[in-house]
Amino acid sequence: MRKKKMLCLLSAVLMLGMMPQALAAEGNHTKVTASCILPEISVTVPQTGAAFINPYQMDVTINATETDAQIISTPAAIENESEVPLQVTVTVTGQLKEESTMRFSSAPTNGIGTAKSAFLYFEIVPANSANSAVWADEYDDEKHLLVRVGSRTKRNMVILSQSDKDGCFGAFRLTGDCTKNPRVPWNEKDGLDVEITFSFKPLARQQG
Repeated sequence: MRKKKMLCLLSAVLMLGMMPQALAAEGNHTKVTASCILPEISVTVPQTGAAFINPYQMDVTINATETDAQIISTPAAIENESEVPLQVTVTVTGQLKEESTMRFSSAPTNGIGTAKSAFLYFEIVPANSANSAVWADEYDDEKHLLVRVGSRTKRNMVILSQSDKDGCFGAFRLTGDCTKNPRVPWNEKDGLDVEITFSFKPLARQQG
């Protein structure tokens, strides 16, 4: 009788030892579904702008500011209204007026030369408004985008802060110079069109 009881006890111990393994084999699962959180991108971009060729450096008043620059553009800016900063890539496409006899120059003219040519480039800087930009003193191939016939693109020209930070505006302009007294004089048929295309890439939100 005693021997029989021991065998029963041994069987019970073996069964208890097997139970955790059986539970592990059945398993308990947790399914996690991850979604991508993307910011809403909102940017105000002006539809039109104005620029002037002023070869004889007449005094011109633009938004209460007087200038005698040879290439003048009215104040303009894009505004980042997004909750994150944006990196801006710009493409400019230049086209001369059909009856114009002027040409684009690939280098500053300094007002000198007999050919009717204009040196134009696009500049964009972070600012707090369209009228508060601090412009560069001269052309810089690393920072600016030369305007020629056809399209040219410069990636990552500027970073605009998120909407609640300083620098959420991208003030931009066309500037440059032109020959003062070309062999064929400047006339009202001379002119150009420039189309500016902006592309935006969201960056990590600024803290603080």
